[in-house]
Amino acid sequence: MRRRGRRGSVCGAAAVTVGSLILLALILPTWFWWLVCGGLLVWGGVWLMRC
Repeated sequence: MRRRGRRGSVCGAAAVTVGSLILLALILPTWFWWLVCGGLLVWGGVWLMRC
């Protein structure tokens, strides 16, 4: 049996994450996604300023 290495696990994690987000988008209300996007923008800005 051959191991897939780091790339296979990253691709699998990305696929699971995207699939979960699509399923959650069908269930959760719109305001929640605005909250998530705002939080990610703030977190990304802080992360960029610290680099």
